[in-house]
Amino acid sequence: MTLSATALVDLTQAKNYIRADAAASLQIFAEYVGVGTGSATAFSLDNTPVSGSLKLYVANASGVPILQTETTDYSISGANITFITIPASGRAITAAYDYAASANTFESYDDDLLDVLINAATKKAEDYTARAFIQRAITEVHIGDGLKVLRIYKQPIASITSVSYEKVDDFEGDGLTVAFTLGDTPMASTYTVYIAGVLKTETTDYAISGTTLTFVVAPADGALIIVRYNVELILNTDYTEQLSSGRLKGSWEKDYEYQVIYTAGYGATRAATQALVPEAVAAVLLAVANLYENRLGLSTENISGIGSSTYQLDELPFMSKKLLSSLKVSW
Repeated sequence: MTLSATALVDLTQAKNYIRADAAASLQIFAEYVGVGTGSATAFSLDNTPVSGSLKLYVANASGVPILQTETTDYSISGANITFITIPASGRAITAAYDYAASANTFESYDDDLLDVLINAATKKAEDYTARAFIQRAITEVHIGDGLKVLRIYKQPIASITSVSYEKVDDFEGDGLTVAFTLGDTPMASTYTVYIAGVLKTETTDYAISGTTLTFVVAPADGALIIVRYNVELILNTDYTEQLSSGRLKGSWEKDYEYQVIYTAGYGATRAATQALVPEAVAAVLLAVANLYENRLGLSTENISGIGSSTYQLDELPFMSKKLLSSLKVSW
């Protein structure tokens, strides 16, 4: 998992907010240090213990670990142990202690985990408010209802790239004709062509120029030719009057499928957006902190050597919703 380009906060901001300490202590519960020889006094630990955390044990004749006392039974320098009371031959030596993690010990796990949380919290905040935070291109498909106004899902809208609907033309082959005239001009890269139910490949089997469909080989006599494509629409010139409220004026014929491509969002970058919607930033950070502490809302959490766990984010925390209430779109 990586941080989405549309995530409202970055990893550093999230870590600072939840005070995630990358250099926290790790614990060793039962490290095998070695076995006594009756004469050996020097042994080494795998790590340097945090001062005062070491518990060193030497087994007795029955094999029961006996806690040793620093300065009386041993001394320690770094990760090196020097016994004052020499362990008898065959006696197992074990240790439990804390040690300081390296700066990157948790980096891979924490980063992956927080990426998931930030992405989830941002998406949930956008869905809750019907907003797009960081500016981006959005493609939506709407089914016409015969009304004159089409409602766009995300705000604020910066611009409309294109509006199109799918059109279907059909012809019948005669074994001779290679050129057919479409009912309209298809938008680039939106068309599919079938002959007798078999999908054909552009340039290899056919070419389209304007409204003319030309086959390399004439379709067989009686073969059904189906062409599906998007046609660009020209909206009413005054549609911008309602663009700020997420509505487009046009002729949205019933049962037609319309595709709208538009740009929505507050700012082109994360930094610009954060300055414009600070309440959304606070809401996402609060949600991330809540999710991090309670392990909720993860799509998947992968931990090396352990496996993966799946979590669900049903809704944003109450305080996040309260912060977002002023941004929420009311239809």
